[in-house]
Amino acid sequence: MVLMTSPSIKQSFWQAIDTSKFSGNPALDPRLQSLRNISLPKLVKVLEQYSYVTRIHAKSLNYVCNVINPGKLKVLLDEIFFEETGDGNPDDSHYNLLKKFLFGLNESFGGTMLTNTINPRVEALIENYENDLNTHPAHVAIGMAGMGTECICGPILEEIWAQIQGRKDLEDVLPQLNLEFWHIHTGEIDHSHALRMRNAIDGEVRDSEESAAQILQGYQLSVNFWDDLLNIFVTL
Repeated sequence: MVLMTSPSIKQSFWQAIDTSKFSGNPALDPRLQSLRNISLPKLVKVLEQYSYVTRIHAKSLNYVCNVINPGKLKVLLDEIFFEETGDGNPDDSHYNLLKKFLFGLNESFGGTMLTNTINPRVEALIENYENDLNTHPAHVAIGMAGMGTECICGPILEEIWAQIQGRKDLEDVLPQLNLEFWHIHTGEIDHSHALRMRNAIDGEVRDSEESAAQILQGYQLSVNFWDDLLNIFVTL
């Protein structure tokens, strides 16, 4: 007789994560595929609005670092926050690195495409995200700003960069721009962060059904945020 065993809390947790939206290949998302063919001014609009999300990413990481208990996950999040904010040099924060790329791109095509204004829908989406982050238990915040950003944002940024590189109108321009933001977020640094995040989250879940449920809740809030953000992007 074969005994049937139920999945452990960890197994159920990771199964839910790995079958959620954006867990597969973001290249299959038509909203991201469209970035290769939209007009250049519209692409700049999308990237400029995303830059505001990059800014809130650092802020949300700082919040989580201050509300979670000491341990492997906190060490990792402190490290990511330090890198995100420029390794001690604010001019090299990832928000500023993306802005340097955008300024260079804008100047290469006449200097008229940047608005320097956040879209009201993006602003409202960020405000809702911050409210969720600040009003839920710490483990929900971990799922949102820790796991959500590293395990969702990274693959999406990789696909955005792939679409940018595939544009014929940027072939000669990209080598002249500051690409440090993209090298960080589409290379080994971010891949390492995602793997270490999964390992740290695995330790945080342990065998606690409550912790697993709260982290999963936060992760789903992050999934919803990115889904709504991409829906806004295609209407800019």
